[in-house]
Amino acid sequence: MATSQSEAVKKLFSLVDEGMTGELNADQVQAVHDTIRMGGVSLPQVKAAMLYVCSDPNVCEDWELIDLLKEMDRRYFLIQDFRWEFSMLDVDRTDTITEDQARWFLQAVHGQHFSHRKWNSFINSRPAPGAKISFAEIEVELCNIPSYADVLEEEEEETRKKEEAERKKRLAQEERKRMKEKLEEDRLRLLEEQKMREEEKLRQEEEKRHKAEQEMKQVEAAAKAAEEEAERARLEAEEKKRREEERERRRKEKEDDDRRKIEEEERLEKLRKEAEEKRLKAEEEAKNIEAVAQNAAEEEARAEKLASEAREQLKRVQDAKSKKELEEKEAEALKLKKEMKEKRIRSNLKVAIKKRKKTPLKTGVDDFKKAKLEDHDGDVPTAERLLKQISTRDRLRDAMSLRQIKPLEEAINSVKKSGFETELQPEMIEANNLLLRLRRLERIRAEILELKQSTVAEIRSYSNPPPIVHSVMIATFLILGHLEKETKEWKKVQALVGKTGKDGLKRRCLAYDPQTLANNMDIAKKAKEKMMAFELDDVRDVSAGAATFYLWGSNMIEEAEMMEQQKKRDSERKDDD
Repeated sequence: MATSQSEAVKKLFSLVDEGMTGELNADQVQAVHDTIRMGGVSLPQVKAAMLYVCSDPNVCEDWELIDLLKEMDRRYFLIQDFRWEFSMLDVDRTDTITEDQARWFLQAVHGQHFSHRKWNSFINSRPAPGAKISFAEIEVELCNIPSYADVLEEEEEETRKKEEAERKKRLAQEERKRMKEKLEEDRLRLLEEQKMREEEKLRQEEEKRHKAEQEMKQVEAAAKAAEEEAERARLEAEEKKRREEERERRRKEKEDDDRRKIEEEERLEKLRKEAEEKRLKAEEEAKNIEAVAQNAAEEEARAEKLASEAREQLKRVQDAKSKKELEEKEAEALKLKKEMKEKRIRSNLKVAIKKRKKTPLKTGVDDFKKAKLEDHDGDVPTAERLLKQISTRDRLRDAMSLRQIKPLEEAINSVKKSGFETELQPEMIEANNLLLRLRRLERIRAEILELKQSTVAEIRSYSNPPPIVHSVMIATFLILGHLEKETKEWKKVQALVGKTGKDGLKRRCLAYDPQTLANNMDIAKKAKEKMMAFELDDVRDVSAGAATFYLWGSNMIEEAEMMEQQKKRDSERKDDD
Protein backbone atom coordinates (compact mmCIF):
# COMPACT_ATOMS: atom_id res chain seq x y z
CA MET A 1 0.00 0.00 0.00
CA ALA A 2 2.84 2.31 0.91
CA THR A 3 4.54 1.55 -2.41
CA SER A 4 1.43 2.29 -4.46
CA GLN A 5 0.93 5.57 -2.51
CA SER A 6 4.50 6.59 -3.19
CA GLU A 7 4.17 5.75 -6.88
CA ALA A 8 0.94 7.74 -7.14
CA VAL A 9 2.58 10.77 -5.54
CA LYS A 10 5.53 10.47 -7.90
CA LYS A 11 3.15 10.40 -10.88
CA LEU A 12 1.40 13.50 -9.57
CA PHE A 13 4.77 15.18 -9.08
CA SER A 14 5.82 14.29 -12.69
CA LEU A 15 2.52 15.58 -14.12
CA VAL A 16 2.86 18.94 -12.38
CA ASP A 17 6.65 19.24 -12.89
CA GLU A 18 6.33 20.04 -16.57
CA GLY A 19 9.83 21.49 -16.78
CA MET A 20 11.30 18.32 -15.25
CA THR A 21 13.24 20.43 -12.74
CA GLY A 22 12.63 18.02 -9.85
CA GLU A 23 11.14 20.88 -7.81
CA LEU A 24 7.62 22.29 -7.31
CA ASN A 25 6.77 25.83 -6.27
CA ALA A 26 3.89 26.79 -3.93
CA ASP A 27 1.34 27.17 -6.78
CA GLN A 28 2.21 23.74 -8.17
CA VAL A 29 1.98 22.13 -4.72
CA GLN A 30 -1.43 23.77 -4.23
CA ALA A 31 -2.55 22.31 -7.59
CA VAL A 32 -1.41 18.81 -6.49
CA HIS A 33 -3.35 19.09 -3.22
CA ASP A 34 -6.47 20.37 -5.04
CA THR A 35 -6.58 17.09 -6.96
CA ILE A 36 -6.67 15.21 -3.64
CA ARG A 37 -8.90 17.44 -1.44
CA MET A 38 -11.83 19.35 -2.82
CA GLY A 39 -11.24 23.06 -2.38
CA GLY A 40 -7.73 22.49 -1.04
CA VAL A 41 -6.08 25.11 1.19
CA SER A 42 -5.11 28.72 0.59
CA LEU A 43 -1.74 29.67 -0.86
CA PRO A 44 -0.55 31.19 2.47
CA GLN A 45 -1.33 27.83 4.12
CA VAL A 46 0.72 26.06 1.39
CA LYS A 47 3.68 28.37 1.98
CA ALA A 48 3.39 27.88 5.76
CA ALA A 49 3.34 24.10 5.25
CA MET A 50 6.41 24.28 2.98
CA LEU A 51 8.21 26.38 5.58
CA TYR A 52 7.43 23.71 8.18
CA VAL A 53 8.33 20.61 5.98
CA CYS A 54 10.70 21.53 3.13
CA SER A 55 14.42 22.09 3.47
CA ASP A 56 14.03 25.03 1.05
CA PRO A 57 10.83 26.85 2.02
CA ASN A 58 10.37 28.12 -1.59
CA VAL A 59 10.37 24.75 -3.40
CA CYS A 60 9.41 21.14 -2.70
CA GLU A 61 11.48 18.22 -3.91
CA ASP A 62 9.89 14.87 -4.85
CA TRP A 63 11.01 13.09 -1.66
CA GLU A 64 9.39 15.85 0.50
CA LEU A 65 5.99 15.81 -1.27
CA ILE A 66 4.34 13.07 0.84
CA ASP A 67 5.20 14.78 4.15
CA LEU A 68 4.17 18.13 2.67
CA LEU A 69 0.78 16.77 1.59
CA LYS A 70 0.25 15.29 5.08
CA GLU A 71 0.97 18.67 6.64
CA MET A 72 -1.42 20.33 4.19
CA ASP A 73 -4.05 17.68 5.04
CA ARG A 74 -3.60 18.49 8.73
CA ARG A 75 -4.21 22.14 8.01
CA TYR A 76 -7.10 21.29 5.68
CA PHE A 77 -9.03 19.42 8.38
CA LEU A 78 -8.12 21.93 11.11
CA ILE A 79 -9.50 24.72 8.94
CA GLN A 80 -12.87 22.97 8.76
CA ASP A 81 -13.09 22.95 12.57
CA PHE A 82 -11.69 26.44 12.98
CA ARG A 83 -14.12 27.87 10.39
CA TRP A 84 -17.03 26.45 12.40
CA GLU A 85 -15.66 27.85 15.70
CA PHE A 86 -14.98 31.21 13.95
CA SER A 87 -18.60 31.30 12.78
CA MET A 88 -19.74 30.75 16.38
CA LEU A 89 -17.83 33.87 17.42
CA ASP A 90 -19.16 35.79 14.40
CA VAL A 91 -22.56 36.52 15.96
CA ASP A 92 -23.22 39.42 13.53
CA ARG A 93 -22.56 37.14 10.49
CA THR A 94 -20.09 39.62 8.96
CA ASP A 95 -17.38 36.96 8.40
CA THR A 96 -15.26 38.94 10.89
CA ILE A 97 -14.63 38.98 14.63
CA THR A 98 -13.17 41.57 17.01
CA GLU A 99 -9.47 41.73 17.91
CA ASP A 100 -10.28 40.58 21.48
CA GLN A 101 -12.20 37.58 20.11
CA ALA A 102 -9.38 36.72 17.72
CA ARG A 103 -6.81 36.97 20.54
CA TRP A 104 -8.96 34.72 22.73
CA PHE A 105 -9.38 32.27 19.79
CA LEU A 106 -5.61 32.01 19.26
CA GLN A 107 -4.94 31.70 23.01
CA ALA A 108 -7.52 28.89 23.25
CA VAL A 109 -5.84 27.02 20.39
CA HIS A 110 -2.17 27.50 21.38
CA GLY A 111 -2.62 27.55 25.17
CA GLN A 112 0.61 28.21 27.06
CA HIS A 113 2.54 28.48 23.75
CA PHE A 114 0.54 31.55 22.67
CA SER A 115 3.05 34.18 21.51
CA HIS A 116 2.31 37.72 22.69
CA ARG A 117 5.14 39.02 20.53
CA LYS A 118 3.69 37.53 17.34
CA TRP A 119 0.24 38.78 18.24
CA ASN A 120 1.47 42.35 18.84
CA SER A 121 3.45 42.21 15.59
CA PHE A 122 0.33 41.03 13.73
CA ILE A 123 -1.86 43.79 15.24
CA ASN A 124 0.69 46.52 14.50
CA SER A 125 1.14 45.35 10.89
CA ARG A 126 -2.56 45.52 10.00
CA PRO A 127 -3.52 48.27 7.52
CA ALA A 128 -6.43 49.35 9.71
CA PRO A 129 -5.61 48.74 13.39
CA GLY A 130 -8.72 48.15 15.49
CA ALA A 131 -10.78 46.90 12.54
CA LYS A 132 -12.47 43.51 12.73
CA ILE A 133 -10.43 40.47 11.71
CA SER A 134 -11.38 37.99 8.95
CA PHE A 135 -10.70 34.27 9.11
CA ALA A 136 -8.16 34.55 6.29
CA GLU A 137 -6.02 36.86 8.44
CA ILE A 138 -5.57 34.34 11.23
CA GLU A 139 -6.10 30.94 9.60
CA VAL A 140 -2.39 30.32 9.03
CA GLU A 141 -1.46 31.24 12.62
CA LEU A 142 -4.27 29.03 13.92
CA CYS A 143 -2.88 26.02 12.06
CA ASN A 144 0.80 26.71 12.79
CA ILE A 145 2.41 24.50 15.43
CA PRO A 146 4.35 26.67 17.86
CA SER A 147 7.97 25.58 17.87
CA TYR A 148 10.38 25.52 20.78
CA ALA A 149 12.53 28.00 18.83
CA ASP A 150 9.61 30.47 18.71
CA VAL A 151 9.02 30.09 22.46
CA LEU A 152 12.73 30.41 23.17
CA GLU A 153 13.02 33.43 20.90
CA GLU A 154 10.09 35.10 22.63
CA GLU A 155 11.55 34.37 26.07
CA GLU A 156 14.89 35.79 24.94
CA GLU A 157 13.10 38.87 23.60
CA GLU A 158 11.29 39.32 26.91
CA THR A 159 14.58 38.85 28.78
CA ARG A 160 16.25 41.47 26.53
CA LYS A 161 13.42 43.89 27.14
CA LYS A 162 13.59 43.35 30.89
CA GLU A 163 17.37 43.71 30.91
CA GLU A 164 17.10 46.88 28.82
CA ALA A 165 14.45 48.26 31.16
CA GLU A 166 16.60 47.35 34.17
CA ARG A 167 19.63 48.96 32.56
CA LYS A 168 17.71 52.17 31.84
CA LYS A 169 16.29 52.11 35.36
CA ARG A 170 19.76 51.57 36.83
CA LEU A 171 21.22 54.38 34.74
CA ALA A 172 18.38 56.67 35.81
CA GLN A 173 18.93 55.75 39.45
CA GLU A 174 22.68 56.33 39.13
CA GLU A 175 22.01 59.68 37.52
CA ARG A 176 19.56 60.65 40.24
CA LYS A 177 22.06 59.49 42.89
CA ARG A 178 24.84 61.49 41.24
CA MET A 179 22.66 64.60 41.05
CA LYS A 180 21.56 64.06 44.67
CA GLU A 181 25.18 63.68 45.80
CA LYS A 182 26.16 66.82 43.91
CA LEU A 183 23.27 68.76 45.46
CA GLU A 184 24.21 67.38 48.89
CA GLU A 185 27.84 68.41 48.37
CA ASP A 186 26.76 71.91 47.36
CA ARG A 187 24.40 72.09 50.35
CA LEU A 188 27.10 70.93 52.76
CA ARG A 189 29.59 73.36 51.28
CA LEU A 190 27.14 76.23 51.69
CA LEU A 191 26.32 75.08 55.22
CA GLU A 192 30.03 74.87 56.05
CA GLU A 193 30.58 78.39 54.73
CA GLN A 194 27.58 79.66 56.65
CA LYS A 195 28.78 77.80 59.78
CA MET A 196 32.21 79.38 59.48
CA ARG A 197 30.68 82.82 59.17
CA GLU A 198 28.41 82.17 62.16
CA GLU A 199 31.32 80.77 64.20
CA GLU A 200 33.37 83.84 63.46
CA LYS A 201 30.48 86.03 64.49
CA LEU A 202 29.93 83.98 67.61
CA ARG A 203 33.63 84.08 68.45
CA GLN A 204 33.59 87.83 68.31
CA GLU A 205 30.44 87.97 70.39
CA GLU A 206 31.94 85.42 72.81
CA GLU A 207 35.00 87.58 73.31
CA LYS A 208 32.74 90.50 74.18
CA ARG A 209 30.65 88.36 76.53
CA HIS A 210 33.67 86.73 78.14
CA LYS A 211 34.91 90.00 79.52
CA ALA A 212 31.51 90.78 81.05
CA GLU A 213 31.11 87.23 82.37
CA GLN A 214 34.47 87.29 84.09
CA GLU A 215 33.34 90.37 85.94
CA MET A 216 30.13 88.63 87.06
CA LYS A 217 31.60 85.24 87.88
CA GLN A 218 32.90 86.08 91.31
CA VAL A 219 29.57 87.62 92.34
CA GLU A 220 27.60 84.70 90.89
CA ALA A 221 29.92 82.12 92.46
CA ALA A 222 29.38 83.60 95.89
CA ALA A 223 25.61 83.79 95.36
CA LYS A 224 25.50 80.25 94.00
CA ALA A 225 27.48 78.88 96.92
CA ALA A 226 25.02 80.49 99.30
CA GLU A 227 22.04 79.12 97.34
CA GLU A 228 23.54 75.62 97.22
CA GLU A 229 24.13 75.64 100.95
CA ALA A 230 20.56 76.77 101.57
CA GLU A 231 19.22 74.16 99.11
CA ARG A 232 21.30 71.40 100.72
CA ALA A 233 20.00 72.36 104.15
CA ARG A 234 16.43 72.43 102.80
CA LEU A 235 16.78 69.02 101.11
CA GLU A 236 18.28 67.51 104.24
CA ALA A 237 15.40 68.87 106.29
CA GLU A 238 12.86 67.57 103.76
CA GLU A 239 14.55 64.16 103.64
CA LYS A 240 14.62 63.99 107.42
CA LYS A 241 10.95 64.97 107.57
CA ARG A 242 10.09 62.43 104.84
CA ARG A 243 11.89 59.64 106.66
CA GLU A 244 10.16 60.54 109.91
CA GLU A 245 6.79 60.60 108.13
CA GLU A 246 7.58 57.31 106.39
CA ARG A 247 8.67 55.78 109.69
CA GLU A 248 5.47 57.03 111.36
CA ARG A 249 3.37 55.74 108.48
CA ARG A 250 4.99 52.31 108.70
CA ARG A 251 4.57 52.30 112.50
CA LYS A 252 0.88 53.09 112.13
CA GLU A 253 0.50 50.48 109.39
CA LYS A 254 2.18 47.92 111.64
CA GLU A 255 -0.04 48.89 114.56
CA ASP A 256 -3.10 48.68 112.32
CA ASP A 257 -1.91 45.36 110.95
CA ASP A 258 -1.22 44.00 114.43
CA ARG A 259 -4.59 45.25 115.64
CA ARG A 260 -6.29 43.72 112.65
CA LYS A 261 -4.55 40.42 113.27
CA ILE A 262 -5.61 40.48 116.93
CA GLU A 263 -9.19 41.37 115.99
CA GLU A 264 -9.18 38.69 113.31
CA GLU A 265 -7.82 36.13 115.74
CA GLU A 266 -10.38 37.16 118.39
CA ARG A 267 -13.14 36.94 115.81
CA LEU A 268 -11.84 33.56 114.67
CA GLU A 269 -11.61 32.36 118.26
CA LYS A 270 -15.17 33.56 118.89
CA LEU A 271 -16.36 31.70 115.82
CA ARG A 272 -14.50 28.59 116.99
CA LYS A 273 -16.12 28.83 120.43
CA GLU A 274 -19.54 29.31 118.88
CA ALA A 275 -18.92 26.36 116.58
CA GLU A 276 -17.75 24.28 119.56
CA GLU A 277 -20.84 25.25 121.57
CA LYS A 278 -23.05 24.32 118.64
CA ARG A 279 -21.18 21.05 118.25
CA LEU A 280 -21.57 20.19 121.94
CA LYS A 281 -25.24 21.12 121.85
CA ALA A 282 -25.74 19.04 118.71
CA GLU A 283 -23.92 16.10 120.32
CA GLU A 284 -26.20 16.36 123.35
CA GLU A 285 -29.23 16.36 121.10
CA ALA A 286 -27.70 13.50 119.13
CA LYS A 287 -27.36 11.42 122.31
CA ASN A 288 -31.13 11.60 122.87
CA ILE A 289 -31.81 10.69 119.27
CA GLU A 290 -29.22 7.89 119.47
CA ALA A 291 -31.12 6.50 122.44
CA VAL A 292 -34.28 6.51 120.34
CA ALA A 293 -32.38 4.82 117.50
CA GLN A 294 -30.93 2.21 119.89
CA ASN A 295 -34.35 1.52 121.32
CA ALA A 296 -35.78 1.19 117.80
CA ALA A 297 -32.98 -1.22 116.88
CA GLU A 298 -33.73 -3.34 119.95
CA GLU A 299 -37.45 -3.32 119.18
CA GLU A 300 -36.64 -4.25 115.59
CA ALA A 301 -34.55 -7.22 116.77
CA ARG A 302 -37.29 -8.31 119.19
CA ALA A 303 -39.92 -8.11 116.44
CA GLU A 304 -37.66 -10.16 114.16
CA LYS A 305 -37.35 -12.78 116.91
CA LEU A 306 -41.15 -12.92 117.42
CA ALA A 307 -41.72 -13.29 113.68
CA SER A 308 -39.11 -16.05 113.52
CA GLU A 309 -40.72 -17.92 116.43
CA ALA A 310 -44.15 -17.64 114.81
CA ARG A 311 -42.77 -19.08 111.55
CA GLU A 312 -41.22 -22.01 113.42
CA GLN A 313 -44.52 -22.74 115.25
CA LEU A 314 -46.43 -22.59 111.94
CA LYS A 315 -44.37 -25.49 110.67
CA ARG A 316 -45.50 -27.69 113.62
CA VAL A 317 -49.27 -26.92 114.04
CA GLN A 318 -51.96 -28.65 112.00
CA ASP A 319 -55.37 -27.11 112.89
CA ALA A 320 -56.52 -24.12 110.88
CA LYS A 321 -57.39 -21.93 113.89
CA SER A 322 -53.88 -22.19 115.38
CA LYS A 323 -52.35 -21.52 111.97
CA LYS A 324 -54.44 -18.37 111.56
CA GLU A 325 -53.47 -17.09 115.02
CA LEU A 326 -49.76 -17.72 114.33
CA GLU A 327 -49.97 -16.06 110.89
CA GLU A 328 -51.59 -12.99 112.47
CA LYS A 329 -48.89 -13.00 115.15
CA GLU A 330 -46.16 -13.17 112.48
CA ALA A 331 -47.78 -10.35 110.47
CA GLU A 332 -47.96 -8.13 113.55
CA ALA A 333 -44.30 -8.87 114.37
CA LEU A 334 -43.18 -8.07 110.78
CA LYS A 335 -45.22 -4.86 110.83
CA LEU A 336 -43.59 -3.84 114.10
CA LYS A 337 -40.16 -4.74 112.67
CA LYS A 338 -40.78 -2.52 109.62
CA GLU A 339 -41.91 0.39 111.80
CA MET A 340 -38.89 0.05 114.09
CA LYS A 341 -36.53 -0.24 111.11
CA GLU A 342 -37.92 2.98 109.61
CA LYS A 343 -37.68 4.66 113.00
CA ARG A 344 -34.08 3.47 113.37
CA ILE A 345 -33.08 4.70 109.87
CA ARG A 346 -34.72 8.10 110.40
CA SER A 347 -33.10 8.45 113.86
CA ASN A 348 -29.65 7.43 112.54
CA LEU A 349 -29.90 10.07 109.78
CA LYS A 350 -30.91 12.74 112.30
CA VAL A 351 -27.97 11.72 114.57
CA ALA A 352 -25.59 11.97 111.57
CA ILE A 353 -26.96 15.43 110.74
CA LYS A 354 -26.44 16.56 114.34
CA LYS A 355 -22.91 15.13 114.53
CA ARG A 356 -22.02 16.35 110.98
CA LYS A 357 -19.80 13.34 110.29
CA LYS A 358 -19.15 12.41 106.67
CA THR A 359 -19.33 8.58 106.86
CA PRO A 360 -22.50 8.36 109.04
CA LEU A 361 -24.15 11.00 106.82
CA LYS A 362 -23.40 9.05 103.64
CA THR A 363 -24.53 5.76 105.26
CA GLY A 364 -27.68 7.39 106.63
CA VAL A 365 -28.66 8.88 103.24
CA ASP A 366 -27.97 5.57 101.46
CA ASP A 367 -30.06 3.60 104.02
CA PHE A 368 -32.87 6.16 103.83
CA LYS A 369 -33.02 6.00 100.04
CA LYS A 370 -32.64 2.21 99.98
CA ALA A 371 -35.60 1.87 102.36
CA LYS A 372 -37.59 4.27 100.09
CA LEU A 373 -38.92 6.22 103.07
CA GLU A 374 -40.95 9.40 102.78
CA ASP A 375 -38.87 12.40 103.84
CA HIS A 376 -41.37 14.34 105.94
CA ASP A 377 -38.74 16.42 107.76
CA GLY A 378 -36.50 17.14 104.74
CA ASP A 379 -33.59 15.28 106.35
CA VAL A 380 -32.18 13.88 103.08
CA PRO A 381 -31.63 17.29 101.38
CA THR A 382 -30.19 18.60 104.66
CA ALA A 383 -27.79 15.65 104.89
CA GLU A 384 -26.79 15.92 101.21
CA ARG A 385 -26.07 19.63 101.59
CA LEU A 386 -24.01 18.83 104.69
CA LEU A 387 -22.07 16.21 102.70
CA LYS A 388 -21.39 18.75 99.96
CA GLN A 389 -20.39 21.32 102.60
CA ILE A 390 -18.00 18.82 104.26
CA SER A 391 -16.45 17.89 100.88
CA THR A 392 -16.03 21.58 100.03
CA ARG A 393 -14.50 22.21 103.47
CA ASP A 394 -12.11 19.26 103.07
CA ARG A 395 -10.98 20.54 99.66
CA LEU A 396 -10.37 23.95 101.21
CA ARG A 397 -8.36 22.40 104.05
CA ASP A 398 -6.37 20.29 101.59
CA ALA A 399 -5.58 23.42 99.58
CA MET A 400 -4.49 25.18 102.78
CA SER A 401 -2.23 22.24 103.61
CA LEU A 402 -0.80 22.36 100.09
CA ARG A 403 0.08 26.07 100.60
CA GLN A 404 0.04 27.03 96.92
CA ILE A 405 -1.66 30.20 95.69
CA LYS A 406 -3.55 28.87 92.67
CA PRO A 407 -5.12 25.76 94.31
CA LEU A 408 -6.03 27.89 97.36
CA GLU A 409 -7.68 30.56 95.18
CA GLU A 410 -9.63 27.85 93.36
CA ALA A 411 -10.76 26.28 96.65
CA ILE A 412 -11.90 29.69 98.04
CA ASN A 413 -13.83 30.40 94.82
CA SER A 414 -15.39 26.92 95.05
CA VAL A 415 -16.69 27.73 98.56
CA LYS A 416 -18.16 31.01 97.30
CA LYS A 417 -19.81 29.36 94.29
CA SER A 418 -21.23 26.59 96.46
CA GLY A 419 -22.78 29.17 98.84
CA PHE A 420 -21.05 27.87 101.98
CA GLU A 421 -19.30 31.09 103.01
CA THR A 422 -21.46 31.46 106.13
CA GLU A 423 -21.21 27.82 107.22
CA LEU A 424 -17.44 27.74 106.57
CA GLN A 425 -16.68 31.22 107.87
CA PRO A 426 -13.81 30.18 110.23
CA GLU A 427 -12.14 28.15 107.47
CA MET A 428 -12.65 31.00 104.98
CA ILE A 429 -11.01 33.48 107.37
CA GLU A 430 -8.04 31.14 107.81
CA ALA A 431 -7.83 30.51 104.06
CA ASN A 432 -7.95 34.22 103.16
CA ASN A 433 -5.32 35.03 105.80
CA LEU A 434 -3.13 32.25 104.42
CA LEU A 435 -3.66 33.52 100.86
CA LEU A 436 -2.54 37.01 101.93
CA ARG A 437 0.56 35.55 103.56
CA LEU A 438 1.39 33.41 100.51
CA ARG A 439 1.05 36.42 98.20
CA ARG A 440 3.27 38.42 100.53
CA LEU A 441 5.85 35.60 100.41
CA GLU A 442 5.66 35.68 96.60
CA ARG A 443 6.34 39.44 96.63
CA ILE A 444 9.30 38.95 98.96
CA ARG A 445 10.64 36.14 96.74
CA ALA A 446 10.29 38.52 93.79
CA GLU A 447 12.30 41.15 95.68
CA ILE A 448 14.98 38.54 96.42
CA LEU A 449 14.98 37.53 92.73
CA GLU A 450 15.34 41.16 91.61
CA LEU A 451 18.06 41.83 94.17
CA LYS A 452 21.08 43.01 92.20
CA GLN A 453 24.37 41.23 92.69
CA SER A 454 25.93 44.61 93.43
CA THR A 455 23.61 44.99 96.43
CA VAL A 456 24.64 41.56 97.75
CA ALA A 457 28.27 42.48 97.08
CA GLU A 458 27.76 45.67 99.12
CA ILE A 459 26.89 43.52 102.19
CA ARG A 460 29.96 41.37 101.59
CA SER A 461 32.21 44.42 101.12
CA TYR A 462 31.95 45.51 104.74
CA SER A 463 35.21 44.88 106.54
CA ASN A 464 33.64 45.88 109.82
CA PRO A 465 29.85 45.84 109.28
CA PRO A 466 27.33 47.88 111.30
CA PRO A 467 25.98 45.69 114.14
CA ILE A 468 22.47 45.88 112.66
CA VAL A 469 23.68 44.35 109.36
CA HIS A 470 25.63 41.60 111.14
CA SER A 471 22.60 40.69 113.31
CA VAL A 472 20.27 40.49 110.30
CA MET A 473 22.68 38.22 108.41
CA ILE A 474 23.18 35.98 111.48
CA ALA A 475 19.38 35.56 111.69
CA THR A 476 19.19 34.90 107.94
CA PHE A 477 21.77 32.11 108.06
CA LEU A 478 20.21 30.69 111.24
CA ILE A 479 16.98 30.26 109.28
CA LEU A 480 18.91 28.68 106.38
CA GLY A 481 20.25 26.02 108.74
CA HIS A 482 23.63 27.32 109.93
CA LEU A 483 24.69 27.29 113.57
CA GLU A 484 25.05 30.65 115.30
CA LYS A 485 28.74 30.01 116.00
CA GLU A 486 29.32 29.74 112.22
CA THR A 487 28.26 33.36 111.74
CA LYS A 488 29.71 35.00 114.86
CA GLU A 489 32.76 36.05 112.86
CA TRP A 490 32.02 38.43 109.99
CA LYS A 491 34.61 36.76 107.73
CA LYS A 492 32.58 33.55 107.82
CA VAL A 493 29.44 35.51 106.95
CA GLN A 494 31.32 37.09 104.03
CA ALA A 495 32.30 33.62 102.80
CA LEU A 496 28.68 32.43 102.97
CA VAL A 497 27.38 35.55 101.19
CA GLY A 498 30.03 35.15 98.46
CA LYS A 499 29.01 31.62 97.47
CA THR A 500 27.46 31.10 94.03
CA GLY A 501 25.47 28.47 92.14
CA LYS A 502 23.15 26.22 94.14
CA ASP A 503 24.85 27.41 97.36
CA GLY A 504 24.29 31.06 96.45
CA LEU A 505 22.40 33.15 99.03
CA LYS A 506 19.71 34.34 96.61
CA ARG A 507 19.00 30.84 95.28
CA ARG A 508 18.83 29.37 98.79
CA CYS A 509 16.36 32.04 99.93
CA LEU A 510 14.18 31.49 96.84
CA ALA A 511 14.13 27.70 97.38
CA TYR A 512 13.57 27.82 101.14
CA ASP A 513 10.43 26.14 102.52
CA PRO A 514 9.12 27.72 105.76
CA GLN A 515 7.98 24.22 106.83
CA THR A 516 11.66 23.52 107.57
CA LEU A 517 11.64 26.34 110.12
CA ALA A 518 8.23 25.28 111.48
CA ASN A 519 9.77 21.90 112.28
CA ASN A 520 12.39 23.62 114.49
CA MET A 521 10.70 26.43 116.38
CA ASP A 522 13.72 26.89 118.68
CA ILE A 523 15.69 28.17 115.68
CA ALA A 524 12.75 30.40 114.72
CA LYS A 525 12.73 31.84 118.24
CA LYS A 526 16.48 32.62 118.16
CA ALA A 527 16.23 34.21 114.69
CA LYS A 528 13.23 36.27 115.82
CA GLU A 529 15.21 37.61 118.81
CA LYS A 530 17.94 38.75 116.41
CA MET A 531 15.50 40.28 113.91
CA MET A 532 13.05 41.94 116.28
CA ALA A 533 15.81 43.87 118.04
CA PHE A 534 15.54 46.36 115.14
CA GLU A 535 12.84 48.06 113.07
CA LEU A 536 12.75 47.67 109.29
CA ASP A 537 13.33 51.41 108.78
CA ASP A 538 16.45 51.26 110.95
CA VAL A 539 17.81 48.44 108.78
CA ARG A 540 16.83 50.19 105.54
CA ASP A 541 18.61 53.40 106.61
CA VAL A 542 21.86 51.44 106.94
CA SER A 543 21.63 48.88 104.07
CA ALA A 544 19.00 48.26 101.38
CA GLY A 545 20.32 44.71 100.85
CA ALA A 546 20.13 43.84 104.55
CA ALA A 547 16.58 45.29 104.61
CA THR A 548 15.53 42.79 101.91
CA PHE A 549 16.88 39.86 103.94
CA TYR A 550 15.27 41.33 107.08
CA LEU A 551 11.91 41.26 105.29
CA TRP A 552 12.52 37.72 104.04
CA GLY A 553 13.60 36.42 107.46
CA SER A 554 10.81 38.08 109.46
CA ASN A 555 8.21 36.69 107.04
CA MET A 556 9.71 33.20 107.19
CA ILE A 557 9.52 33.36 111.01
CA GLU A 558 5.92 34.60 110.96
CA GLU A 559 4.97 31.93 108.44
CA ALA A 560 6.59 29.19 110.54
CA GLU A 561 4.62 30.39 113.60
CA MET A 562 1.38 30.34 111.61
CA MET A 563 2.17 26.86 110.30
CA GLU A 564 2.77 25.64 113.85
CA GLN A 565 -0.60 27.04 114.93
CA GLN A 566 -2.23 25.50 111.86
CA LYS A 567 -0.68 22.15 112.76
CA LYS A 568 -2.29 22.31 116.21
CA ARG A 569 -5.68 23.24 114.71
CA ASP A 570 -5.42 20.42 112.19
CA SER A 571 -4.69 18.00 115.04
CA GLU A 572 -7.75 19.24 116.93
CA ARG A 573 -9.86 18.87 113.79
CA LYS A 574 -8.70 15.28 113.31
CA ASP A 575 -9.77 14.54 116.88
CA ASP A 576 -13.17 16.12 116.16
CA ASP A 577 -13.54 14.24 112.86
